Amino acid sequence: MRKRIYLYSNGELIRKDNNLCFKTKESINYLPIHQIETINAFSHINLNKNTIILLHRNNIIINFFDYHGNYSGSYYPYIPIQGKYIEKQVLFLNQNQNRLFLAKELVTTAMVNMLSVIKYYIKKKRNLKEQQLKLENMLYAFRNSDVDSVEEIMLYEAKFKGVYYSCFSNIVFYDYFKFTKRSIRPPKDPINALMSYGYTQLYTLISNIIHRSRLHISLPIIHGNVRSPEGLQYDIADIFKPIIIDRLIFRLINKKQIQAEDFDIKEDKVYLNRLGINVFINNFEELLYKTIYINEMKRKLSYRNIISREVHKISNHIFNNQKYKGFRSKW
Repeated sequence: MRKRIYLYSNGELIRKDNNLCFKTKESINYLPIHQIETINAFSHINLNKNTIILLHRNNIIINFFDYHGNYSGSYYPYIPIQGKYIEKQVLFLNQNQNRLFLAKELVTTAMVNMLSVIKYYIKKKRNLKEQQLKLENMLYAFRNSDVDSVEEIMLYEAKFKGVYYSCFSNIVFYDYFKFTKRSIRPPKDPINALMSYGYTQLYTLISNIIHRSRLHISLPIIHGNVRSPEGLQYDIADIFKPIIIDRLIFRLINKKQIQAEDFDIKEDKVYLNRLGINVFINNFEELLYKTIYINEMKRKLSYRNIISREVHKISNHIFNNQKYKGFRSKW
């Protein structure tokens, strides 16, 4: 499997002997072209036409982020989606019952995975039995509801997330990381800073996968285009945020791999600094390539491949009438 490369220094990305070379004031690093899937750039990067041609020929994406890890944009090699797939995706979304079925399955899967995280930490002796019962009742009510709009589904989802988030302070050990509520722009405490950074990395990963599929990212199932012109990545990310990003955050905090010195605090804004980013990214990449056994396939898959498979399953549901069932974590 090809790698995701992270660039944190200002420099120039140049083509050299049909390979990539990242040149900074201090050093020159050679990047074997056939080993790269994606480049994530967190500083100022210069590149020219010859570099772009090489990236295009090797189907390499570049994602750009600002200093604090906020997503700024991407370069995608031109891979046109056939018109018949766009037409079919639009027709699918305009058929209300089809859209509601898929939306409900996506949200049900996300709820199951949030509940799975809570159950895991109950096994670790956290006092979360009351919240577990409440979440189980909410999940039961949602599964047996006759929803007639995506907005109604989102209301169920929002209430479920509210209870789920209320568990966070009982999961982490240290007072510095106490969590009260979700704050986004800007993050107002260290856990929110970790969530915002981690979720952005997950959104970007899923966006990259969607752009290599038959699906059009600007045609979401649930969340509409309220955050950006693209929206499908948010629908899919909700499945994996609890079991990949949230679990990773709790582990980094409880094992003291992330501490107070890994954050920049300016007035009411809290962001990961470069030390914290390095710790998070190293552990995030390690987790993506961790493998777990998938019963239905009778073999192991990495979390990275599970995410790709989920995009493929949604694509097959829309284009090939293969009924979608979301990935449910079993701990």
